[in-house]
Amino acid sequence: MNKLKQISFPHGSFFFGANSHQVKIPKSQVFDPSLSWLPLQRKLLDDSDINVEVEKKRCASYNFGFPNATMPLRRRRLFYGSLISDDSAEVIKATSMEQYNIFHTVSLIESNKTHNLTPRDWKYFGSEDASKKLSWLYQLFGPKTKVSMDYYIPSLEKGQESDAMYLDFYQREAHSYRWKLNGMRPDDIAIIGDLDETYSRDYLRALQVCDVPQFR
Repeated sequence: MNKLKQISFPHGSFFFGANSHQVKIPKSQVFDPSLSWLPLQRKLLDDSDINVEVEKKRCASYNFGFPNATMPLRRRRLFYGSLISDDSAEVIKATSMEQYNIFHTVSLIESNKTHNLTPRDWKYFGSEDASKKLSWLYQLFGPKTKVSMDYYIPSLEKGQESDAMYLDFYQREAHSYRWKLNGMRPDDIAIIGDLDETYSRDYLRALQVCDVPQFR
């Protein structure tokens, strides 16, 4: 892990690995999630092109405006961040299908301690099995998405926590560093979430095109 890019804080250290576009996945571990899709799923998930009439109806359904002639009609880039530990593979498969090829970056952060600072083994680092799990994650969100797995080692000890969720807050600091490493710009959109939850694909597409007041 010491070979990874490191940033340290009083509460702990972050270690940043490569993103999925920077690694060569072993041929035996390469797979295409879309091969298992039904025809209807394929039709619904093949939605990268901008259809003006479809987008206008979508924006109206969320009470968003539609870009006027002075606003460029393009999809905003979405950057996603989530913590990861022992999340269900089946749940991740389900949510990543809804998000397939939508995000520019998926930033995942694993820690070697639980919320109450109990030590836990790395699931995505340090073993052949971890490497296979990581290769699987790299490919779930689609070839257009850069998936990153970074690591957090807390330096605090039990009894130093000030809030039950404080470790979450500290751990999530790594997302902004990862997003910057992956080229985030001021006009990009950041989404923080949990791997077992997701916005609908339709809503995510609306965030990419519509005139959302909070984005002005």
